[in-house]
Amino acid sequence: MTIDLEQVLDARPGWVERAWQRERRAIAADPGRRRRWLAAVVAMWVLGESIATRRQVAPIRRLLIAMIVFDTVATYVWVITGIAVEGNPLVAALMDVYGDGVGLALRTVWSIALVVALAWLAERRAAVRPALVVPVVALGAVTLLHVTVLVRVWSALLPV
Repeated sequence: MTIDLEQVLDARPGWVERAWQRERRAIAADPGRRRRWLAAVVAMWVLGESIATRRQVAPIRRLLIAMIVFDTVATYVWVITGIAVEGNPLVAALMDVYGDGVGLALRTVWSIALVVALAWLAERRAAVRPALVVPVVALGAVTLLHVTVLVRVWSALLPV
């Protein structure tokens, strides 16, 4: 038995299908509404394509995975040296229960799984591509924070 993922993604519950049919009838009956609906669909597609084309999703996925791994390694170094503590309370709880390395490894596996799932959807649906901005900006800020701390620590340890 194989599962057609496109069919699963396109499947809707009965109440959604009925609401969608009502909306389609209303759009068909009103030319102004039809123009607005078409404009919204085209705008969402253009926004998705302007964020990233289908071919650009894979490099973004690789960048996000690299930032996740860098964040994990840097966090592990900062935590075991006592420079910092984990700021995410869920990850901190995992680290308390399972240890620093295992807690961060679980967070890394979970984060990579989410990135892979988001990238998989973004490759198939242009409307999902704007959602790639959120993790890129968030992980970019975290990466800059780690790099800033790393530069300050190195400059303190290695006088010029």
